[in-house]
Amino acid sequence: MSTRALTIHQTWARHCDKHIFLTATNLTKWNNISLPILNLYDLSDNYIELSIKVFDAINLIIQQPQRYDFDWLFIADDDTYVIMENLRQLLYHTKKPLGFGHLFAPKNSAPNHLSGGAGYVINTVALQRMLPNLQTSCAQWYVPGMEDVYVSRCLQYLNVSLNGGIDGYHHRFYPLEFLTMYKMDIPKLFSDYNTLKSYSGFNCCSSQSISFHYMTREWMNFIEWARYLHDNE
Repeated sequence: MSTRALTIHQTWARHCDKHIFLTATNLTKWNNISLPILNLYDLSDNYIELSIKVFDAINLIIQQPQRYDFDWLFIADDDTYVIMENLRQLLYHTKKPLGFGHLFAPKNSAPNHLSGGAGYVINTVALQRMLPNLQTSCAQWYVPGMEDVYVSRCLQYLNVSLNGGIDGYHHRFYPLEFLTMYKMDIPKLFSDYNTLKSYSGFNCCSSQSISFHYMTREWMNFIEWARYLHDNE
């Protein structure tokens, strides 16, 4: 986690209003880099406890409004790259509970759910509605390691609108990395769950793309340089 966190800290996260990294690992050796870390020492850094980790973190954040003042909370993996300006263009102030992300549509008639890998963003109205219900009315949908499914089911049960953030013909949150989308080397599971037709080449993705998953550190650094830094050199 430490090297990926450092890369994110130095690339797309610097365009956020505020960002923090969740970990159950002691990262004191990175203190000289001043990474904003929220430690959850009573948990483990594994997929099984991912749902609990995310919910504990959200609970801590919501309970400290003087420290974490925000309208929207974006949750992403440590191999997700985000174009923050495009995300900001999508969001708006509303008193209605709302969430955005890549919506998967399972073929087994199960409700759509947000993709955790592509990242998803939830406003504070929705978060405050969700938190009191996580361990009560929403507990029936708990799946170890699948926090995106759990979050989605809970929000839908509480009548929170989930939006795919679709830009005309394209998604804007991508559960796969750019080259996979470009070459249309797409896993069958993705195709089965996808709600839009996929295209190859430069038509693969929206000009207002927000996020890509499975991004290496090298890819993150390259996009950061190409998008923000090369004009200054």
